[in-house]
Amino acid sequence: MVMPELPTKTGSQYDLIISGAGPAGCMAALALRESGLKVCLIDKATFPRDKVCGDAIPGRAVKALFSLHPEFEARFNVFKPKLSTRKTALHYKNRDISFDWVGAAYTSARIDFDNFLFELTQEFAKTEIHTDCHITSVQKENEGFSLATKHGQTFTCKMLIGADGAHSVIAKQLATRTIDRLNHVGSVRAYYANIQGLDPNTTEVFFDKRYLPSYMWVFPLPGNTANVGFGMLSDTIVKRKVNLKKVFYEFIEETPLLKHRLANATQTSALEGFGLPLGATDVTISGTRYLLTGDAASLIDPISGDGIGNAMLSGKLAAEQAIRCFESNDFSAEFIKEYDRLLFSRIGSELKTHYYARRILAGAPMLLDAVFRAAGNPLLKKLIQKGL
Repeated sequence: MVMPELPTKTGSQYDLIISGAGPAGCMAALALRESGLKVCLIDKATFPRDKVCGDAIPGRAVKALFSLHPEFEARFNVFKPKLSTRKTALHYKNRDISFDWVGAAYTSARIDFDNFLFELTQEFAKTEIHTDCHITSVQKENEGFSLATKHGQTFTCKMLIGADGAHSVIAKQLATRTIDRLNHVGSVRAYYANIQGLDPNTTEVFFDKRYLPSYMWVFPLPGNTANVGFGMLSDTIVKRKVNLKKVFYEFIEETPLLKHRLANATQTSALEGFGLPLGATDVTISGTRYLLTGDAASLIDPISGDGIGNAMLSGKLAAEQAIRCFESNDFSAEFIKEYDRLLFSRIGSELKTHYYARRILAGAPMLLDAVFRAAGNPLLKKLIQKGL
Protein backbone atom coordinates (compact mmCIF):
# COMPACT_ATOMS: atom_id res chain seq x y z
CA MET A 1 0.00 0.00 0.00
CA VAL A 2 1.29 3.45 -0.92
CA MET A 3 1.10 5.70 2.12
CA PRO A 4 0.45 9.44 1.97
CA GLU A 5 2.73 11.95 3.64
CA LEU A 6 2.58 11.42 7.39
CA PRO A 7 1.02 14.32 9.32
CA THR A 8 3.20 13.71 12.37
CA LYS A 9 6.80 14.77 12.89
CA THR A 10 7.98 11.28 13.77
CA GLY A 11 7.51 8.11 11.73
CA SER A 12 7.68 4.49 12.83
CA GLN A 13 10.74 2.47 13.73
CA TYR A 14 11.59 0.03 10.97
CA ASP A 15 13.98 -2.85 10.76
CA LEU A 16 15.03 -1.69 7.31
CA ILE A 17 14.46 1.38 5.16
CA ILE A 18 15.08 1.36 1.42
CA SER A 19 15.67 4.86 0.11
CA GLY A 20 14.67 4.95 -3.56
CA ALA A 21 11.98 2.98 -5.42
CA GLY A 22 13.73 2.64 -8.77
CA PRO A 23 14.88 -0.75 -10.11
CA ALA A 24 17.45 -1.34 -7.33
CA GLY A 25 15.09 -0.33 -4.52
CA CYS A 26 12.13 -2.32 -5.85
CA MET A 27 14.34 -5.37 -6.35
CA ALA A 28 15.50 -5.10 -2.75
CA ALA A 29 11.91 -4.81 -1.51
CA LEU A 30 10.79 -7.79 -3.61
CA ALA A 31 13.74 -9.88 -2.39
CA LEU A 32 12.73 -9.06 1.21
CA ARG A 33 9.09 -10.02 0.76
CA GLU A 34 9.36 -13.24 2.84
CA SER A 35 11.97 -11.98 5.31
CA GLY A 36 9.57 -11.15 8.13
CA LEU A 37 11.29 -7.80 8.57
CA LYS A 38 9.45 -4.53 8.97
CA VAL A 39 10.50 -2.75 5.76
CA CYS A 40 9.78 0.75 4.51
CA LEU A 41 10.37 1.89 0.91
CA ILE A 42 10.67 5.67 0.42
CA ASP A 43 10.89 7.69 -2.78
CA LYS A 44 10.85 11.43 -3.42
CA ALA A 45 8.69 11.03 -6.55
CA THR A 46 5.20 9.73 -7.20
CA PHE A 47 4.71 6.90 -9.68
CA PRO A 48 4.60 6.62 -12.60
CA ARG A 49 7.58 8.94 -12.93
CA ASP A 50 10.11 9.41 -15.70
CA LYS A 51 13.81 8.58 -15.34
CA VAL A 52 16.10 10.08 -17.94
CA CYS A 53 18.36 7.32 -19.35
CA GLY A 54 18.90 5.23 -22.47
CA ASP A 55 15.92 2.90 -21.85
CA ALA A 56 17.83 -0.33 -22.55
CA ILE A 57 16.92 -3.30 -20.33
CA PRO A 58 19.75 -5.89 -20.45
CA GLY A 59 19.50 -9.58 -19.78
CA ARG A 60 21.11 -9.24 -16.35
CA ALA A 61 18.17 -7.12 -15.20
CA VAL A 62 15.44 -9.56 -16.18
CA LYS A 63 17.44 -12.57 -14.97
CA ALA A 64 17.73 -10.99 -11.53
CA LEU A 65 13.99 -10.33 -11.47
CA PHE A 66 13.04 -13.80 -12.69
CA SER A 67 15.25 -15.42 -10.05
CA LEU A 68 13.03 -14.07 -7.28
CA HIS A 69 9.77 -15.77 -8.27
CA PRO A 70 8.30 -17.49 -11.38
CA GLU A 71 5.31 -15.14 -11.25
CA PHE A 72 7.58 -12.16 -11.94
CA GLU A 73 8.72 -13.71 -15.22
CA ALA A 74 5.11 -14.38 -16.18
CA ARG A 75 4.20 -10.75 -15.43
CA PHE A 76 7.13 -9.44 -17.45
CA ASN A 77 6.21 -11.61 -20.41
CA VAL A 78 2.80 -9.92 -20.65
CA PHE A 79 4.23 -6.45 -19.94
CA LYS A 80 3.48 -4.75 -23.27
CA PRO A 81 5.49 -1.47 -23.39
CA LYS A 82 8.73 -3.18 -24.43
CA LEU A 83 10.59 -4.35 -27.51
CA SER A 84 12.92 -7.32 -27.76
CA THR A 85 16.50 -6.43 -28.73
CA ARG A 86 17.91 -8.97 -31.17
CA LYS A 87 20.75 -6.99 -32.74
CA THR A 88 23.09 -4.05 -32.13
CA ALA A 89 24.53 -2.05 -35.03
CA LEU A 90 27.65 0.14 -34.69
CA HIS A 91 28.28 2.94 -37.21
CA TYR A 92 31.58 4.73 -37.81
CA LYS A 93 32.99 6.51 -40.90
CA ASN A 94 30.48 4.93 -43.29
CA ARG A 95 31.30 1.47 -41.94
CA ASP A 96 28.95 -0.77 -39.99
CA ILE A 97 29.32 -3.70 -37.62
CA SER A 98 26.28 -5.59 -36.40
CA PHE A 99 25.94 -8.21 -33.67
CA ASP A 100 23.17 -10.66 -32.98
CA TRP A 101 22.16 -10.95 -29.33
CA VAL A 102 22.17 -14.46 -27.93
CA GLY A 103 20.48 -13.74 -24.61
CA ALA A 104 17.27 -11.83 -23.94
CA ALA A 105 17.46 -8.03 -23.87
CA TYR A 106 14.83 -5.33 -24.26
CA THR A 107 14.09 -1.65 -24.61
CA SER A 108 11.37 0.04 -22.62
CA ALA A 109 10.81 3.64 -21.58
CA ARG A 110 11.79 3.98 -17.94
CA ILE A 111 8.48 5.59 -17.06
CA ASP A 112 6.88 2.26 -18.03
CA PHE A 113 9.49 -0.21 -16.82
CA ASP A 114 10.05 1.44 -13.45
CA ASN A 115 6.30 1.65 -12.89
CA PHE A 116 6.01 -2.05 -13.74
CA LEU A 117 8.54 -2.86 -11.00
CA PHE A 118 6.86 -0.45 -8.58
CA GLU A 119 3.47 -2.10 -9.12
CA LEU A 120 5.00 -5.54 -8.59
CA THR A 121 6.41 -4.24 -5.32
CA GLN A 122 3.04 -2.87 -4.26
CA GLU A 123 1.41 -6.21 -4.96
CA PHE A 124 3.97 -8.71 -3.72
CA ALA A 125 6.29 -7.05 -1.20
CA LYS A 126 5.18 -6.81 2.41
CA THR A 127 6.55 -3.29 2.49
CA GLU A 128 5.21 0.03 3.70
CA ILE A 129 5.66 2.53 0.85
CA HIS A 130 5.93 6.31 1.05
CA THR A 131 6.13 8.34 -2.15
CA ASP A 132 6.45 12.11 -2.55
CA CYS A 133 8.75 11.83 0.44
CA HIS A 134 12.13 13.49 -0.05
CA ILE A 135 14.89 12.41 2.37
CA THR A 136 17.26 15.31 3.02
CA SER A 137 19.52 14.07 5.81
CA VAL A 138 20.69 10.91 7.53
CA GLN A 139 21.90 10.81 11.13
CA LYS A 140 23.71 7.86 12.69
CA GLU A 141 22.29 6.55 15.94
CA ASN A 142 23.54 3.86 18.31
CA GLU A 143 21.44 1.15 16.70
CA GLY A 144 20.64 2.52 13.29
CA PHE A 145 19.74 5.73 11.52
CA SER A 146 17.34 8.62 11.70
CA LEU A 147 16.20 10.00 8.34
CA ALA A 148 14.69 13.48 8.02
CA THR A 149 12.52 14.59 5.10
CA LYS A 150 11.90 17.89 3.39
CA HIS A 151 8.48 18.07 5.04
CA GLY A 152 9.85 17.69 8.57
CA GLN A 153 9.17 13.98 9.07
CA THR A 154 11.54 11.55 10.76
CA PHE A 155 11.94 7.86 9.98
CA THR A 156 14.18 5.57 12.02
CA CYS A 157 15.61 2.16 11.17
CA LYS A 158 18.13 -0.44 12.27
CA MET A 159 19.54 -0.83 8.77
CA LEU A 160 19.47 1.19 5.54
CA ILE A 161 19.71 0.40 1.83
CA GLY A 162 20.60 3.39 -0.34
CA ALA A 163 18.97 3.03 -3.75
CA ASP A 164 18.45 6.74 -4.34
CA GLY A 165 20.33 7.16 -7.59
CA ALA A 166 23.24 9.14 -8.97
CA HIS A 167 22.67 12.03 -6.54
CA SER A 168 22.21 9.74 -3.57
CA VAL A 169 21.77 11.50 -0.24
CA ILE A 170 22.70 8.24 1.47
CA ALA A 171 25.99 7.92 -0.45
CA LYS A 172 26.91 11.55 0.12
CA GLN A 173 26.25 11.54 3.85
CA LEU A 174 27.33 8.04 4.87
CA ALA A 175 30.03 7.23 2.31
CA THR A 176 31.07 10.88 1.75
CA ARG A 177 30.62 10.33 -1.98
CA THR A 178 31.44 13.17 -4.37
CA ILE A 179 31.40 13.31 -8.16
CA ASP A 180 34.59 11.98 -9.73
CA ARG A 181 34.60 13.65 -13.16
CA LEU A 182 37.04 11.07 -14.52
CA ASN A 183 34.48 8.36 -13.77
CA HIS A 184 31.30 10.24 -14.53
CA VAL A 185 29.46 10.88 -17.78
CA GLY A 186 27.15 13.77 -18.59
CA SER A 187 24.44 12.79 -21.05
CA VAL A 188 21.39 14.16 -22.84
CA ARG A 189 18.47 12.38 -24.47
CA ALA A 190 15.27 13.12 -26.36
CA TYR A 191 12.48 11.01 -27.82
CA TYR A 192 11.85 10.96 -31.56
CA ALA A 193 9.01 9.54 -33.64
CA ASN A 194 9.08 8.19 -37.20
CA ILE A 195 12.84 7.82 -37.68
CA GLN A 196 13.50 6.49 -41.14
CA GLY A 197 14.77 2.92 -41.31
CA LEU A 198 14.25 2.25 -37.59
CA ASP A 199 14.36 -1.47 -36.85
CA PRO A 200 12.29 -2.14 -33.70
CA ASN A 201 14.62 -4.98 -32.68
CA THR A 202 17.98 -3.28 -33.32
CA THR A 203 19.76 -0.83 -31.03
CA GLU A 204 22.21 1.49 -32.80
CA VAL A 205 25.38 3.30 -31.76
CA PHE A 206 27.10 6.06 -33.78
CA PHE A 207 30.72 7.12 -33.28
CA ASP A 208 32.50 10.31 -34.35
CA LYS A 209 36.29 10.59 -34.10
CA ARG A 210 36.00 14.06 -32.55
CA TYR A 211 34.15 12.75 -29.50
CA LEU A 212 35.65 9.30 -28.86
CA PRO A 213 35.09 7.32 -26.74
CA SER A 214 31.70 9.05 -26.52
CA TYR A 215 28.89 8.06 -28.86
CA MET A 216 25.30 8.72 -29.86
CA TRP A 217 22.68 6.03 -29.44
CA VAL A 218 19.35 5.35 -31.12
CA PHE A 219 17.33 2.80 -29.15
CA PRO A 220 13.90 1.87 -30.59
CA LEU A 221 10.78 1.89 -28.43
CA PRO A 222 7.17 0.83 -29.04
CA GLY A 223 5.03 2.98 -31.32
CA ASN A 224 7.75 3.70 -33.91
CA THR A 225 9.56 5.94 -31.43
CA ALA A 226 13.16 5.96 -30.24
CA ASN A 227 15.36 7.18 -27.44
CA VAL A 228 18.16 9.25 -29.01
CA GLY A 229 20.99 10.33 -26.74
CA PHE A 230 24.62 11.36 -26.41
CA GLY A 231 27.07 11.16 -23.51
CA MET A 232 30.56 12.47 -22.74
CA LEU A 233 32.99 12.13 -19.86
CA SER A 234 32.31 14.91 -17.35
CA ASP A 235 35.99 15.77 -17.08
CA THR A 236 36.08 16.41 -20.84
CA ILE A 237 32.91 18.48 -20.67
CA VAL A 238 34.43 20.76 -18.05
CA LYS A 239 37.87 21.05 -19.64
CA ARG A 240 36.53 21.77 -23.12
CA LYS A 241 33.57 23.80 -21.87
CA VAL A 242 31.27 21.60 -23.92
CA ASN A 243 27.59 22.44 -24.34
CA LEU A 244 26.12 18.93 -24.55
CA LYS A 245 22.80 20.04 -25.97
CA LYS A 246 24.56 21.92 -28.75
CA VAL A 247 26.84 18.96 -29.49
CA PHE A 248 23.82 16.64 -29.61
CA TYR A 249 22.28 18.50 -32.55
CA GLU A 250 25.66 19.09 -34.20
CA PHE A 251 26.37 15.36 -34.06
CA ILE A 252 23.14 14.64 -35.91
CA GLU A 253 23.68 17.41 -38.45
CA GLU A 254 27.28 16.36 -39.19
CA THR A 255 26.65 12.61 -39.40
CA PRO A 256 25.19 11.99 -42.88
CA LEU A 257 23.37 8.77 -41.98
CA LEU A 258 21.79 10.27 -38.86
CA LYS A 259 20.89 13.50 -40.63
CA HIS A 260 19.18 11.58 -43.41
CA ARG A 261 17.24 9.26 -41.14
CA LEU A 262 16.09 12.01 -38.76
CA ALA A 263 15.25 14.51 -41.52
CA ASN A 264 11.51 13.83 -41.33
CA ALA A 265 11.40 12.56 -37.76
CA THR A 266 9.64 14.50 -35.01
CA GLN A 267 11.27 15.26 -31.67
CA THR A 268 8.51 14.46 -29.21
CA SER A 269 10.17 15.48 -25.94
CA ALA A 270 12.52 18.07 -24.60
CA LEU A 271 16.25 17.33 -24.68
CA GLU A 272 17.01 16.48 -21.06
CA GLY A 273 20.28 15.91 -19.24
CA PHE A 274 21.37 13.31 -16.70
CA GLY A 275 24.53 12.04 -15.03
CA LEU A 276 26.07 8.57 -15.06
CA PRO A 277 28.45 7.61 -12.21
CA LEU A 278 30.57 4.97 -13.95
CA GLY A 279 31.32 1.69 -12.28
CA ALA A 280 34.43 1.29 -10.16
CA THR A 281 35.60 -1.26 -7.60
CA ASP A 282 37.42 1.20 -5.33
CA VAL A 283 34.41 3.13 -4.04
CA THR A 284 32.67 2.62 -0.70
CA ILE A 285 29.42 0.72 -1.20
CA SER A 286 28.72 -0.42 2.35
CA GLY A 287 29.45 0.28 5.98
CA THR A 288 28.07 -0.30 9.45
CA ARG A 289 24.31 -0.87 9.06
CA TYR A 290 24.08 0.35 5.46
CA LEU A 291 24.49 -0.78 1.85
CA LEU A 292 24.48 1.16 -1.42
CA THR A 293 22.99 -0.16 -4.65
CA GLY A 294 22.64 0.82 -8.29
CA ASP A 295 23.71 4.32 -9.30
CA ALA A 296 24.15 5.23 -5.62
CA ALA A 297 26.97 2.65 -5.60
CA SER A 298 28.44 3.82 -8.95
CA LEU A 299 27.75 0.58 -10.80
CA ILE A 300 27.16 1.84 -14.35
CA ASP A 301 29.08 -0.01 -17.05
CA PRO A 302 31.95 2.24 -18.29
CA ILE A 303 31.52 1.13 -21.92
CA SER A 304 27.83 0.48 -22.57
CA GLY A 305 26.47 2.96 -20.02
CA ASP A 306 24.02 0.31 -18.77
CA GLY A 307 23.07 0.76 -15.15
CA ILE A 308 19.80 -1.16 -14.77
CA GLY A 309 21.29 -4.65 -14.90
CA ASN A 310 23.84 -3.99 -12.16
CA ALA A 311 21.28 -1.99 -10.19
CA MET A 312 18.78 -4.82 -10.05
CA LEU A 313 21.43 -7.40 -9.24
CA SER A 314 22.82 -5.19 -6.45
CA GLY A 315 19.33 -4.65 -5.03
CA LYS A 316 18.80 -8.38 -4.77
CA LEU A 317 22.23 -9.00 -3.21
CA ALA A 318 21.79 -6.12 -0.76
CA ALA A 319 18.49 -7.57 0.42
CA GLU A 320 20.06 -10.99 0.91
CA GLN A 321 22.89 -9.44 2.93
CA ALA A 322 20.40 -7.53 5.06
CA ILE A 323 18.61 -10.80 5.88
CA ARG A 324 21.93 -12.35 6.94
CA CYS A 325 22.62 -9.36 9.16
CA PHE A 326 19.33 -9.73 11.02
CA GLU A 327 19.67 -13.50 11.27
CA SER A 328 23.17 -13.13 12.75
CA ASN A 329 22.41 -9.92 14.64
CA ASP A 330 25.60 -8.58 13.13
CA PHE A 331 25.46 -5.16 11.45
CA SER A 332 29.17 -4.43 11.46
CA ALA A 333 30.95 -3.03 8.44
CA GLU A 334 33.17 -6.11 8.38
CA PHE A 335 30.22 -8.52 8.22
CA ILE A 336 28.41 -6.43 5.60
CA LYS A 337 31.54 -6.49 3.38
CA GLU A 338 30.31 -9.89 2.25
CA TYR A 339 27.89 -7.92 0.06
CA ASP A 340 30.81 -6.14 -1.61
CA ARG A 341 32.59 -9.42 -2.18
CA LEU A 342 29.59 -11.17 -3.70
CA LEU A 343 28.65 -8.23 -5.91
CA PHE A 344 32.13 -7.63 -7.28
CA SER A 345 32.69 -11.35 -7.79
CA ARG A 346 29.83 -11.05 -10.29
CA ILE A 347 30.59 -7.73 -11.95
CA GLY A 348 34.00 -6.51 -10.73
CA SER A 349 36.10 -8.01 -13.50
CA GLU A 350 33.71 -6.64 -16.10
CA LEU A 351 33.80 -3.14 -14.62
CA LYS A 352 37.61 -3.11 -14.53
CA THR A 353 37.97 -4.42 -18.08
CA HIS A 354 35.51 -1.91 -19.47
CA TYR A 355 37.08 0.93 -17.49
CA TYR A 356 40.51 0.27 -19.03
CA ALA A 357 38.99 -0.31 -22.47
CA ARG A 358 37.37 3.11 -22.30
CA ARG A 359 40.65 4.76 -21.24
CA ILE A 360 42.58 3.03 -24.01
CA LEU A 361 40.07 4.11 -26.64
CA ALA A 362 40.14 7.68 -25.33
CA GLY A 363 43.93 7.77 -25.59
CA ALA A 364 44.19 5.95 -28.92
CA PRO A 365 41.07 6.65 -31.02
CA MET A 366 42.75 5.16 -34.09
CA LEU A 367 42.04 1.76 -32.53
CA LEU A 368 38.39 2.17 -33.51
CA ASP A 369 39.47 2.51 -37.14
CA ALA A 370 41.34 -0.78 -36.80
CA VAL A 371 38.33 -2.44 -35.22
CA PHE A 372 36.01 -1.45 -38.04
CA ARG A 373 38.55 -2.41 -40.70
CA ALA A 374 38.88 -5.85 -39.13
CA ALA A 375 35.16 -6.23 -38.48
CA GLY A 376 35.04 -9.43 -40.51
CA ASN A 377 37.33 -11.21 -38.05
CA PRO A 378 35.02 -13.59 -36.08
CA LEU A 379 37.21 -13.61 -32.95
CA LEU A 380 37.47 -9.82 -32.82
CA LYS A 381 33.74 -9.50 -33.40
CA LYS A 382 33.07 -11.85 -30.50
CA LEU A 383 35.32 -9.82 -28.20
CA ILE A 384 33.57 -6.56 -29.14
CA GLN A 385 30.15 -8.10 -28.62
CA LYS A 386 31.19 -9.32 -25.17
CA GLY A 387 32.01 -5.72 -24.26
CA LEU A 388 28.60 -4.33 -25.20
